[in-house]
Amino acid sequence: MNGCDPGLLRALVGELQAEYPGWCFTVRRRFDGSRLEACRAQATSGLYAVITADPAELRRELDNAAAGRAAS
Repeated sequence: MNGCDPGLLRALVGELQAEYPGWCFTVRRRFDGSRLEACRAQATSGLYAVITADPAELRRELDNAAAGRAAS
């Protein structure tokens, strides 16, 4: 999904913010396409950021991070 349509990614930002309230999301245009960026400003441990053009990968990584925190 390299170079994903930035309009499609921007449309997902509100949905992602509702699903993952502890995270901040943005879309960045790069030389090779657009990427979703997610970061946790208050992270003291665990996953801090994810950068990907693939929304499914982003959700998978955030879900895995949440499961890891819940198990701790």
